Amino acid sequence: MIKLRIILIPLFLFGSLTRISAQQDSARIMADSSRLSRQQQSKGEYHLKPEFVAALPATLNETSGLVYFNSQLWTINDGGNEAALYRVDTAGGKVMRKVTVINSANTDWESITQDDSCIYIGDFGNNYGSRKNLQILKIAKHDLLNPVNDAVKAGVISFTYADQVDFSPRLNQTNFDCEAFFFHDDSLHLFSKNWSDQQTRHYVLPADTGTYTACLTETFNANGLITDAAISREGEIVLLGYKNGGGKSWKCFLWVFSNNGSNRLGAGKPVRIGLGSALKLGQSEGLAFGNGHRLWISSESISPGGIQLPAKLFRADVSSFSR
Repeated sequence: MIKLRIILIPLFLFGSLTRISAQQDSARIMADSSRLSRQQQSKGEYHLKPEFVAALPATLNETSGLVYFNSQLWTINDGGNEAALYRVDTAGGKVMRKVTVINSANTDWESITQDDSCIYIGDFGNNYGSRKNLQILKIAKHDLLNPVNDAVKAGVISFTYADQVDFSPRLNQTNFDCEAFFFHDDSLHLFSKNWSDQQTRHYVLPADTGTYTACLTETFNANGLITDAAISREGEIVLLGYKNGGGKSWKCFLWVFSNNGSNRLGAGKPVRIGLGSALKLGQSEGLAFGNGHRLWISSESISPGGIQLPAKLFRADVSSFSR
């Protein structure tokens, strides 16, 4: 992952936003998680302020993906860090457990997802567009959850993109980087991070170990760089990303695609939601559904103006934007 270069800039408040309290559920898992403005701007973007949960420890400065199951939140770091998974306390952000993957290096881990019995780690970060060893690691949940295990082995899904023929290295100019995927309908759905045209391409490949060609199914104009993806049990798709807002100012955002009975983004009308400045959120990288329409979001540590800001954990409720 190439770090965002952000400088401190004055922050101004433009206009007034109507705030609506997020609906509380009986368990209060995400109570008051977000303050929303349903005032649509001229550029067609709504706004949501994620609830800050905790600063993450330095161990997770490069958190790059999230997955939530069995009431546990797990994360990974991206390339160059340990090949390990970390269970995070959802109240204070502390690392509760670390499990190492012993048969794989962390070349560029960028996302993590799940099915009923396994989790999947996307080792497919590709900032130069030149990688020929793209892979996804598959780990049994019962191995990961076994408290006596501090290490696990992973199966390997190797793949190439059906439409990539040029592997010339071009830093941050490729459309074959990837940091986002989820499992659905027995397949893995990957969403590219297109540096050159700000779109995202949706690829599909099998979730079984082996070697495959990822098939291109559609292209969506994300108007930004997609850094993670998640799908709810009801079939609602969310994409996370950030975009240069001018100069060296970066803005974080979500795209929400309501369940339309299809895995395709283009089958319904999406809603774009601005999350605010990366100066406050950090470099948004990890995304996972909790319960219902409630999301967990993590961000990498950044250094605006030479000031080190920690990685952070947030939660947000997108039920007001669901159809």
